[in-house]
Amino acid sequence: MSEENISDDELTALFGDDEESDEGDGPPVEDSGDSPSLVKESMIKPHDWGEKRRLSTDQMRTLNDLHDQFAKSYGPALSISMKRQVDIRLAEEPRQTTYGEFIAALPNPTSLNRFVLPPLEGPAAINMDLALALPIIDRMLGGTGDAIEDDEIRAPTQIEERVLQRVLKSLLEALQASWSKVIDVEPAFTTAESIPYYLQLTQLADDVVVVAEFDVAIRDEFGPILEGAKLSICYPYILLQPITAKLRSGSFASAAGMAINKDLRDSLEKVKVPLYGILVRDRLRMHDMLEMEVGDVLTFRTNLDEASEVVIGKNRVFWARPGVIGRRHALRVEAFINPEQSSPLELTTDTSTDEASSTGASDGVEQASSSSSFGVRMQ
Repeated sequence: MSEENISDDELTALFGDDEESDEGDGPPVEDSGDSPSLVKESMIKPHDWGEKRRLSTDQMRTLNDLHDQFAKSYGPALSISMKRQVDIRLAEEPRQTTYGEFIAALPNPTSLNRFVLPPLEGPAAINMDLALALPIIDRMLGGTGDAIEDDEIRAPTQIEERVLQRVLKSLLEALQASWSKVIDVEPAFTTAESIPYYLQLTQLADDVVVVAEFDVAIRDEFGPILEGAKLSICYPYILLQPITAKLRSGSFASAAGMAINKDLRDSLEKVKVPLYGILVRDRLRMHDMLEMEVGDVLTFRTNLDEASEVVIGKNRVFWARPGVIGRRHALRVEAFINPEQSSPLELTTDTSTDEASSTGASDGVEQASSSSSFGVRMQ
């Protein structure tokens, strides 16, 4: 058998270049042969074995929907109390953490209110930044309720805490309405603290809690007054443990879709909106307007058999017939205004139509007599 020498090129083709394999930054990886390919390091994710998680993703989604509904209902309620526009929204999805981490993240001092949710056993807590709490207290006591500087933040007095808890009563009502989709609770305040470490919500600092955080913004007709204020609600897991089976997103969504939030509806029913009637519309030349004097009579080309417009807020809503009830002027609603209709509605003088439309509050309305024009004397 003849011996054949193997060239260097053939060795390189078989085993590769040893110098190239030694130039890597890390140590060489040994293939155990158990898998056909090596696992990429970017695919490996670290796992924190000490992470405290007790509720499933579906249960946390239910809590997210519940507190999102709470934010939408409590914003209008707080707006009525402060007589300013208040926007409240979830800063992020509710998270699971430890009670020690929750307390350590709170500012000192702060406004921390402990409350109970019977029939659930155990307390929960509501934290409100003093940058938000102090302007609310000032507004309730007759002040302007403007934002305060960081160096003006202080712990509230006992009287101010009582005033704040009266305002937060509407918060508990909104929270009760939101929780009613899962369980009927009767929340009530128990104590208030300004130093977070004085509030004993759980027995151990490692106990799991669920925290829902909200962003609060206050504005008036001139622009924003306060932005970025924080409001948070903390529930110990031991409080929610008896109802974990009820925390299903499907059941909450169906219940929320079937019922209108009572607090939101009651708040909207108390809102006052401007309402007025437009009897005539016409155009006047600038020359005539500049020469107008007291005693001049303005003659309009609007006939009284043309309907008047009833405007609610800034929207044209109804066509109405002008008239009188006793000694008061009145407008009787005849029809809805079609958004595409710009010309006045011609009112019929048919007797049967008048008798059919004269019901309820319109009884006794005397129709104004028709004429070719409408005049107003300047005084």
